Amino acid sequence: MQILSASFLLLILPLSLVLYWGLLRSNRSKLWFLLLLSYLFYFLADSRYILLLIGLSLLTYLVAGKRVYWIGILVNILAITTFKVWGASFGPLLAILDTIGLKFNPATLGLAVPLGLSYYVFKYISYLVDVHKNRYPASRDWLTFFVYGALFAEISAGPISIFSNISPQLNNLPERWNNQSSVNGLLHLAIGIGKKVLLVESLAPVLGMIIFKTEGPKSGLLNIWLLTFLQGLFLYLDFSSYSDIALGLGYLFGLTLPPNFDSPYLSKNPSQFWQRWHITLSTWFRIYVFSPLSRLLITRFGPNWRFVSQVIANLVTMTMVGLWHGFQSGFILWGVYHGVLLSIHAWSVQKHFRWVDTCISQAATLVAVFVGWVFFYSTSTVNLLAKLQSMIGLSGLGRINPIIREIPPNLYIPLLVIIPIAFSRYAEASALVQFNHQSKKLAVFAGILLAITLLLLGEPGDFAYVQF
Repeated sequence: MQILSASFLLLILPLSLVLYWGLLRSNRSKLWFLLLLSYLFYFLADSRYILLLIGLSLLTYLVAGKRVYWIGILVNILAITTFKVWGASFGPLLAILDTIGLKFNPATLGLAVPLGLSYYVFKYISYLVDVHKNRYPASRDWLTFFVYGALFAEISAGPISIFSNISPQLNNLPERWNNQSSVNGLLHLAIGIGKKVLLVESLAPVLGMIIFKTEGPKSGLLNIWLLTFLQGLFLYLDFSSYSDIALGLGYLFGLTLPPNFDSPYLSKNPSQFWQRWHITLSTWFRIYVFSPLSRLLITRFGPNWRFVSQVIANLVTMTMVGLWHGFQSGFILWGVYHGVLLSIHAWSVQKHFRWVDTCISQAATLVAVFVGWVFFYSTSTVNLLAKLQSMIGLSGLGRINPIIREIPPNLYIPLLVIIPIAFSRYAEASALVQFNHQSKKLAVFAGILLAITLLLLGEPGDFAYVQF
């Protein structure tokens, strides 16, 4: 089961809201309900690994604030290594086994990536580090901590919330239904589902058109730029639609979850892009990797090496961001590429160039970000090089007309609507909530939009970032 399944949206969610607000009054009973609902959702989505979720939750809770806290960090990292990067980590070993006649397929072990593994593991690592650094005390309430780790709204694809921000909310859940929170929840839910059903699902068949697959990366400059542009729009709208839905679910249950997107394609520089794209992940890496690493390097080499230390920290941090997505070469090179972009921006700021944070740097940032999606979507180094050759015109100009002719007429309007939405200041539901505070009008709009999207729901594809 996924968030957009009819069984969840039309049965489990409405029934849960009725029970949550209609029957439960004490904070403790609401916490128990959220925990059971989260485990039910996880069990229906991926029953094989619910014991892994519970086991890591228990271990992290028990070792937090103790001398053996590092065991919790190590086991959480080991969980990601074992499941998420199995094929890449043991590829050389498998090749050796194959040469001596020992055939082995890792898939026979059933080591598929558990749902939400990266998201709740990163929660637990940040919690262990924060408690060790005395940023806040270890939780004495196992129920609150377990709800934090398994919260159904975040478990599939984030956002990655910090315990110190969520625990006060979990310990003081609203007793009664709040009209403003319900309107915010319905609006986020409606816009998130609307973006996924009406826009993202319109892009999916275009990206899968035969002409892109048959001509491939050598289809010419115009073709590869169009493909990359559509892939960038697809990934952004798909992921931001899930984030809207997650925030909406949080509001409906009395929780304010952290935002994950803020119109990233309007960024004026690479640093700002990462302040607007997958905000909770980039914030996590800034706090727990970049900042301590840069401080360590400056302490080690001295203040005169501050810029060099920042460059090294940028490259290491963004390489790790790439590895978080997977051990495929495309993800790793994508991370390194963004590390280089961040370093170039830092150098430009240091040199006080006039074009920094102007329309020139904004346009350059947009082009650079979309070039980065070529790395992200490449299936191999050979595939990447061929695409980059096409992007600079070495494979000819290409032709757009055959692609346009193959697009079904019923997709024209959604495709035309996607562009202004993706490049507007109101691409996220939160921006619309801030734009208009009139609850009655918002409630009517949210209700109508939600009804339309539910009628058109069908069987939408899963969200792209669930796989990470």
